[in-house]
Amino acid sequence: MKKFLLFIIGIMSAMVGSSQDYPIKIKTLKNGLKVIVCEMPTHGFVQSELWYRVGSKDETVGTRGIAHMFEHMMFRGSKKFPGSLIKKIEQSGITQFNAYTSFDRTVYYEYAPVNYIDSIFDIESDRMANLIVTQEVLNTEREVVAEEFSNGENNWYQKLNYARYKTLYPSGHPYETDVIGLYTDIEAFTAEECIDFYNKYYSPNNAFLVVAGDIKSDEIFSKADQYFGSITKQLTLSKRTDVPDLFTSKIKQTDMPIDYPVQIYSFIFPAPAIDDKDSKAYKMLMNLLFLDQNSIITERIVNKEKLAYTLYSFTEPEMVYSSYSLIDVIMSPMPGNVKVKKEIREEVAKVIASGIPQDRIDKYVKSFEARYIMGSYEPSSIAYRLGIAEFFFNNPDAASKELSEIKKITSDDLKRVAAKYLTEEAMQFINIKPSF
Repeated sequence: MKKFLLFIIGIMSAMVGSSQDYPIKIKTLKNGLKVIVCEMPTHGFVQSELWYRVGSKDETVGTRGIAHMFEHMMFRGSKKFPGSLIKKIEQSGITQFNAYTSFDRTVYYEYAPVNYIDSIFDIESDRMANLIVTQEVLNTEREVVAEEFSNGENNWYQKLNYARYKTLYPSGHPYETDVIGLYTDIEAFTAEECIDFYNKYYSPNNAFLVVAGDIKSDEIFSKADQYFGSITKQLTLSKRTDVPDLFTSKIKQTDMPIDYPVQIYSFIFPAPAIDDKDSKAYKMLMNLLFLDQNSIITERIVNKEKLAYTLYSFTEPEMVYSSYSLIDVIMSPMPGNVKVKKEIREEVAKVIASGIPQDRIDKYVKSFEARYIMGSYEPSSIAYRLGIAEFFFNNPDAASKELSEIKKITSDDLKRVAAKYLTEEAMQFINIKPSF
């Protein structure tokens, strides 16, 4: 078994160069839609992703939740494809399809045999240009979102997150409201508000298309122009510069009750935006210190001393603006838990003073490299990497630099980042314990 494992690792190491050499070509249509194509062998399959530069950060007071609501409405039918698009996509032969909404973006994706690319583009372009938005459709999707709220309320941890999130960000921050929104706002949405949101943000120059698989770029560019080229909606947005400083902002609540027999120490740290020079080192630091299965603090308080059940992060890894990282230490509610807080602060202080041991960094990099290489042969992984690079850096080529940038991070980098983001002054804390 060990020889076989070493053999596989050897193959992966030998292929690391070639795995990144798939041709990537880019063309921007006259209406501003950027088309990014990666030609890679996928046994006749293709991953198509349409990324819109809109998320909950773009909502205003009174429309909290409209970005997520609109993700649902985009499956409710368009001029050429009236009725449930879910049924029509299933009938078209497309193998996999779905969508997600985050604070910053909304993405619609499909995985299918390459000969279904016309069907994918036909559906995506028509719902970009001709979505049917009526009060009846809105009412139907309102019920779906209401069910999501209800499901969340029935899950103790999700219910906690709903309540906690409202206490975190200062007024005016792009992330001050959770992606699912406020149900009082969702109940009051009108069809007119939804149409305004659609016409503003679902524009070709506020989106880009990523296609990875057994395809030729010239053919994809031609088909993209055929299906999307006539859409004329336009939007011009700029990145906000008035974002409140999370280093000086204070959370609204430091103690919270919970209707569940656990106690949670929730540590809250400011986190850099993804395009910040500290971003990759910060992510590595949080994994090595808190989140990896064998992280420093997990080894001490979970595996060795059995003081906590687990550590969990309620954080998105890529954000346009600075955000909060939440690390939940989940424990039995018992006297003496304050010891856990003390030990965590001890370990954080050690990292601020001395950095992270080099052997831990080396193991992290090797694990990251293995996952990165394996993902390089999956069209979904390639499409996601290219999407992230284009979305945050306006440059798909940035995806090819991720691994080399991770390898450059040193213990001194982690020490510097810890001294900036994990200090006693920067750290905030919520004590969550049973109300009974």
